[in-house]
Amino acid sequence: MLSIRTQTAIAVLQDLSFDTVLQTANFLLSEGEWKDLFDKLEAGRLIRRLPNKEPGILSSYELSRPLSDISLLDVLEATNEPIRCNMYHRQIANKIGVFNQVARTFLADIKIADW
Repeated sequence: MLSIRTQTAIAVLQDLSFDTVLQTANFLLSEGEWKDLFDKLEAGRLIRRLPNKEPGILSSYELSRPLSDISLLDVLEATNEPIRCNMYHRQIANKIGVFNQVARTFLADIKIADW
């Protein structure tokens, strides 16, 4: 399950890609939360602020690379958000290193453009 912040980040990337404000209109964040999200996406090199534009506003940013090159793993790493699993199993916990690597491989293959 993806957190609201991760879903919002995906909406931001999609709206920037299509030059719209359709997806992000569905998320109600405070001004500070929006700025924090944009800062994280910018630090993660997923977006960049346009010259002389105000931070924290969608129209002030553009994608740093094509949406087809941005994976779910990129978004999760930039926002520092986990995927919440509804199931906990002791054998998985014992092999968490392997599980993490496999999960990262799968997440890297999920492109936001395909969302």
